[in-house]
Amino acid sequence: MRNYQNTILGSTFLLVLLIVSLLYPCYGPKDFNHKVLITNKQGDVIGRAPFPPSEQHLLGTDRNGEDMHWLLLYGAKFTLMTAIGVALIRVLFGGALGFFISIWVPYLKSYVQDLFIIFRYIPSVLLGLILMIPIVGDFNDVPVSSIVIYQIIILVFIGIPSVTMFTSDITGELLKTTFVQSSFLMGAGKLHIIRRQLWPHIRSYGILFVVQQIISTLHITMQLGLFGMFLGGRSRAGIMGYDEPPKPATLSNEWAGLIGQNFNEFLRAPWTIFTPILAYFIVIVVVNMIKKELEQNLTGREALKWNRKRKNISQDPIKRLTSSDLQFVDGRNVER
Repeated sequence: MRNYQNTILGSTFLLVLLIVSLLYPCYGPKDFNHKVLITNKQGDVIGRAPFPPSEQHLLGTDRNGEDMHWLLLYGAKFTLMTAIGVALIRVLFGGALGFFISIWVPYLKSYVQDLFIIFRYIPSVLLGLILMIPIVGDFNDVPVSSIVIYQIIILVFIGIPSVTMFTSDITGELLKTTFVQSSFLMGAGKLHIIRRQLWPHIRSYGILFVVQQIISTLHITMQLGLFGMFLGGRSRAGIMGYDEPPKPATLSNEWAGLIGQNFNEFLRAPWTIFTPILAYFIVIVVVNMIKKELEQNLTGREALKWNRKRKNISQDPIKRLTSSDLQFVDGRNVER
């Protein structure tokens, strides 16, 4: 456990943040302390949202007069659950496809590589923008759940090629090892090879790649948010203070959407953009800290195995005989 202190601390932080966000309806105001205007005793308007950080508004408010810290706590669950869920689905389906290609249809691997190499030259955010255009706009008859499912499918689809090729390459290298080749020669089935010999190695890489895909999903969702592609769809009410048509707002208040909807407030109300960016930055730093520790432990473990292997090979295979190795036959000492 000492080798995974950062992983434990980082995972605990993310878990606590997720639980706090899930429990928001139990302690947080439903209207996020909505307050647009401030009036004096005579009823004259002396202030209008967005309000800067203060004792009443710890992180300030947006144009709609909603407290940023309540919005961040409420939307954290959508940001984290989307990133973790998409990463798990990518690794699950992409890993299964990579396994299938390398073990059952290896002759198709070159064709699949030629097909998936296209995704290395097309920016993921551009592909996401093109595929999410159909859900941009006002859809009064379309339920939010359908929009969310479509967005998750798109996010999963964008990451499948890289996961598939990663799994296929790792599996191909493992299939070339002597212990796997020996098992094939001894008549072991493919399922037995996967379960007994490949899975212990792939499992470690799988955990690492899930963390990598979480970072990838966070990056692309933030980029899509800057272009108005908000997870969960757009709020029909929009943001107050703009001319027609109203500026779209995130419906779920997830962090990428908060960054996108407040991006134009950089000069007027910089706290509305810096607050979600800082929250996003902290989460990415924590996840990246976990990724680096997993990479270091995985690299160190492979190096340790290799050093042990070299040590065993370098040892003299011929053992020197000592007096204890002498055998007595008919009472006589016989040397070999």
